[in-house]
Amino acid sequence: MFSPAPNTPRSPNTSHPMHPVKTLVCLSLALIASAAPAQTAPSPGRVAAPAPAPASPSASSTPATSAPPASAASTASDAAAAPDAAQALPTVQTNLQRGTFIPYKQLNQVLLALKTGGEGLFVSRLRLQPKEKGQPLPPNIRLVLMNDERTITIPVAADGRFELPTFPLDEAKDMELGSNLPKDATGIQLRIDLTTPPDQLDMATVRRVVKVGQRLRDELLPWYVRWLVPQIDGVTVCSARPDWQLGWPENGQNWVLPLTADASVREPETEKGQTSRPCAVLTGQEQFPDNARLLAPAADQPKLYIRLRQTKPS
Repeated sequence: MFSPAPNTPRSPNTSHPMHPVKTLVCLSLALIASAAPAQTAPSPGRVAAPAPAPASPSASSTPATSAPPASAASTASDAAAAPDAAQALPTVQTNLQRGTFIPYKQLNQVLLALKTGGEGLFVSRLRLQPKEKGQPLPPNIRLVLMNDERTITIPVAADGRFELPTFPLDEAKDMELGSNLPKDATGIQLRIDLTTPPDQLDMATVRRVVKVGQRLRDELLPWYVRWLVPQIDGVTVCSARPDWQLGWPENGQNWVLPLTADASVREPETEKGQTSRPCAVLTGQEQFPDNARLLAPAADQPKLYIRLRQTKPS
């Protein structure tokens, strides 16, 4: 039941003070082999890392010129250093597809679509994770993008977070991720988060998230990378307490409707075996006006997540 607020209209900020909080609204999408659906078309094949260039004077960018003979110690030192400088890094086993490496061009297609077609609603976050949960990442990780012409170093934070640049499709097709990590030791987790903070979420934004998310997947992405971006069916809000409302003005009055917690929904960031915070779901199909805004106390640390369709993506 919802009812108009008594007598004096009140603004959402009066009854539910909402101070801007920096929240990470996120969707965890573990890109593991078991998550990939069976495809009738051939899966992308393994793309080998570029072979190391031979250590020779011609590999240098400086033209060869005659020089006086080097000392024996200098010659031995140069000979030992040359193979290390030219050695190619092994390819990261990303576990995105069973038994194969995923070419960077597929990740680039997803990241580029989110950037150019996501209407500013989504942000992508990438992270290296150990294959065995609970194990730390090795120190001194080196991650690079490389092809036959160049190598681009990708900074990696201590917790494995990193960002990848995007390139035009033709330019990215021959690029590959390389790392000094052993094969089968790590995976890449892609998370697609919402950019809207909880205190700015309204029903118009919920409906845009669903519409744009479906268009991204069905129209802007080729079939062989659609499984990386699951179907989006709404927005989930989770807080320390189930104290959420929708509020909107109508005919000179402020209307307020409490939202009910959905016991079947777990907060995506909840660790296995832990109790989830209470959550509610908005699908955009509710009969509320576009200007109906979420009212959630900032003290309860509300977070927003993309609501995924509960069927396996095709």
